[in-house]
Amino acid sequence: MEGKGKLTAKAVMKSIWSGDILLLLRVDKLLPYILFLFALGWINIFMNYKIEQTMVQVEKNQKILKEYKIYHAQKTYEFVKMNRISTVENMLEEAGAEVSAPEKPAFIIKDK
Repeated sequence: MEGKGKLTAKAVMKSIWSGDILLLLRVDKLLPYILFLFALGWINIFMNYKIEQTMVQVEKNQKILKEYKIYHAQKTYEFVKMNRISTVENMLEEAGAEVSAPEKPAFIIKDK
């Protein structure tokens, strides 16, 4: 590379051809800053990737949560439906149990 001469088209073409263009432009002094920007770029790409993966997981979890809410509503309906006296009596009859609802109300035994 030539010394501290003028930056002419001939000098630029010669430095490009020989591979010394970065030294001619004195980029070697900026190398730490370039490496720092390169590292920041990689960190940015990595963080964006992780954020995107988290958002995908959130969307999957929202779909699963919606399915569980529907399942919960169905089970709550079945529970309330089975809690009725008529349903319980029908289930007991189908099972062949001799248990039934009392025909006359209970009475209270009082101590005298």
